[in-house]
Amino acid sequence: MTASAEPQDKLVWRVSSSLDSAKPGEVLLLDDQGRVLGPRAMRRASLVGWGVVGSVVGVGAGAVGVLVSPIAAIVVGAMTMGFLLWQLRHGREFQRALALASAGRRDEAFAIVTELERRQLGNQFPPFIDYLAGKLEWQRGHFEAALARYERALGALGRMRGRGRGMYWICTFDRVQLMAAMGNLAAARAARAELEDAPRGDYFAMELALTDLMIAFHAQDATLLPGDDELYEWAKAALRTSRFGASVVLLAWAFGERGDTDMAQHMLREAPSRLETEFLPETAPALHAWLGERLDGGAAAEVDELAARIDAVESGE
Repeated sequence: MTASAEPQDKLVWRVSSSLDSAKPGEVLLLDDQGRVLGPRAMRRASLVGWGVVGSVVGVGAGAVGVLVSPIAAIVVGAMTMGFLLWQLRHGREFQRALALASAGRRDEAFAIVTELERRQLGNQFPPFIDYLAGKLEWQRGHFEAALARYERALGALGRMRGRGRGMYWICTFDRVQLMAAMGNLAAARAARAELEDAPRGDYFAMELALTDLMIAFHAQDATLLPGDDELYEWAKAALRTSRFGASVVLLAWAFGERGDTDMAQHMLREAPSRLETEFLPETAPALHAWLGERLDGGAAAEVDELAARIDAVESGE
């Protein structure tokens, strides 16, 4: 589904049929293995309509709304039909928060989340509120608050059994990435070990690659990454999409560290459109600084467009 906020705040939901075709602002439906669900599941979701955000009737699948690229993304899921029908009006407000977040309007989205938290929402809603609030806090540069939210969400999701497993892994990926961005590398690497047990669906595979890139970059140690062949596979997977901007920049760093200047430049040329809905200065300050130095150095004329577009995004134009 796409959750987009139009100028008049009209909400429009569309479903992306694949990871490769998904655009910033769109929602992917994932099963609990991290695989993108196909057209049949999307038709089911469409029939459910406004009352269901990423719930697939009759499939015991987790549902994950991927609204922007992973580093700045809002990923929300594993909400069952019964849960959303139980709190229909809250589900609609939650949708609005997702739509605003997907449009880069993080503060407005956070205000809705804060209001939802004041209500009595039962036992199932809070983990998803915590996850969304954690992602928004991360986007706002509030690392400690985001980490606390993720940990509280994981505590609840770990008790949900089955129904929340897809969401559990999404939250775990984000938590490890956040700890790397915070510079808590020992904790990040220790927590990364749990991800060996995560399913390897296409979306989860992208998340795992991003996690390893985040750890390697913040450790400034490209030897932590797999061999060149796998790195090229990561690059091909990222470039097939129109998002994953942080992954593309991280891959530019990795290829540069490996001495592959041409590939590093290629990744930088591909980064602009993938960074427009991200909050890189807040979510990954060290990566943003590295990118700034790369651009300020005028290493190649090809990155001029990247610099201009990043400046425009950061200035709110």
